[in-house]
This record gives sequence, C-alpha cells and structure tokens, in this order.
Amino acid sequence: VMGGEQAATVLATIAKDQKAREGKQLSEADEAALKEPIIRRFEEEGNPYYSSAR
Repeated sequence: VMGGEQAATVLATIAKDQKAREGKQLSEADEAALKEPIIRRFEEEGNPYYSSAR
C-alpha cells in the first residue's frame, strides 16, 4: 500500500523526467503544486470512514 507522500513523490519524479526529456525543469513551486492535491486526496480518501461509506 502506498501513502500519499510516496505517490506524490513518484508522480513528481515522472513529471520531472518528462520535463527533462523536453529540455525543461520542474520548479520547486510546480512540484509542490503537483504534490499538494495528491497528498490531500490520499489523506481524505484513505480514511476508513470514507471507503466504508461508499
């Protein structure tokens, strides 16, 4: 099972690699903006009450 921070880091790494192939860089602000909603969603939907109410 993967937590929110781990998932966000994996997706940020993929985004960095994509930008690198384009000859660009992913800024720290862009990385934080990418990670924040992923972490938040994992925290909200990872709650046992969230999944049991579905």
